[in-house]
Amino acid sequence: MTKDNLKIFVHFLLLIPFQVLIANHLRFFGYINPQLSILFILWYPLKKDIRGFMLNAFAFGLLIDIFNNSGGINAAACLLIAYYRLPLLQFIINDKELNLKTFRYANYGTLPKIGLVFTLTFIHQTTIYLLEYFNSSFILEVFYKSITNSLFTTFVVTTLLAIFTSSSKK
Repeated sequence: MTKDNLKIFVHFLLLIPFQVLIANHLRFFGYINPQLSILFILWYPLKKDIRGFMLNAFAFGLLIDIFNNSGGINAAACLLIAYYRLPLLQFIINDKELNLKTFRYANYGTLPKIGLVFTLTFIHQTTIYLLEYFNSSFILEVFYKSITNSLFTTFVVTTLLAIFTSSSKK
């Protein structure tokens, strides 16, 4: 097992119970809770095979759905943000020829990280709420909940990225 595969496995095993047992039960104002599952998508190595990444993102979301009895909405949301992660990353850091082998979040400023985390979280949350409500009459509520939950999750995830992502260059 390579070092990257071991990291993926550890993230998988730690983030699912942390999301399901702790983060999903933190409810601010009745609906705002951090979606720490975004960290799995962010921390997945860019240089890995895209098919394996999509499969792992789907499995990760599906396991969260199984524990939450949420019918596949997390799997769909995780799969969607996994698909858009690289193009969004290239757009936000303005680097079309991004070197996937040497990429590190620590090499970029706080503003691009916040932009990436907020965008991915907003896509994730909007997907979850659209699939949960599945009714166009709730579009304002979906948008409001997506924005507020995305802002809170962005704060929490950016803080965790700053803590757990070392700034030393290898």
